Amino acid sequence: MNAVALSPDARKLRAVDAALAAIAPADWTRVHGEGGAFIEARGEMGELFVLARFDAATPDEISFLCDAPDTVRFLRRLLKEAFDRIRDLRGEPTRRNPAAEPPEASKPKDFAAECAMKCQEPAFKVFLEEQHGLERPLTDERVAQRVRSLLGVTSRKELNEGGRPGDAWKALRTDFATWLKAQR
Repeated sequence: MNAVALSPDARKLRAVDAALAAIAPADWTRVHGEGGAFIEARGEMGELFVLARFDAATPDEISFLCDAPDTVRFLRRLLKEAFDRIRDLRGEPTRRNPAAEPPEASKPKDFAAECAMKCQEPAFKVFLEEQHGLERPLTDERVAQRVRSLLGVTSRKELNEGGRPGDAWKALRTDFATWLKAQR
């Protein structure tokens, strides 16, 4: 195997990218309400979640935290541009360096693959049984058929074509996440 070991800095950059991807879309808003200041996150379906509440933070500290995802994306873009410029000045060909590139936020999600994996999860099967009338036995094929029926598609591939099927999948996925939290 001809693998190149990553430097500690490159490993850290990959960890930063993974952390940023894990909180996507990271649409955070600073809010002040009756209970004080807090940060809200908007999910993929427009739902709102409280991420953090503040008792004694300054407005600057709250703003810094709220702006963190955008700041990290900005710095990663600058870093990528700097690496590209250094390669250009050295006369090196521009090459793809995953450790020096920000995550691809614009890359479309593969909802069909996500759905296929979700259909194999035991908790998702129970959710469909309890909330959407899936009958036993809770086999993978029965789950897949029920999901296709709920989403109004003949194939999970249609989830990647955009429009109503993709939106329906995101809504079902959000309902499952809500149900799962209530079970804990």
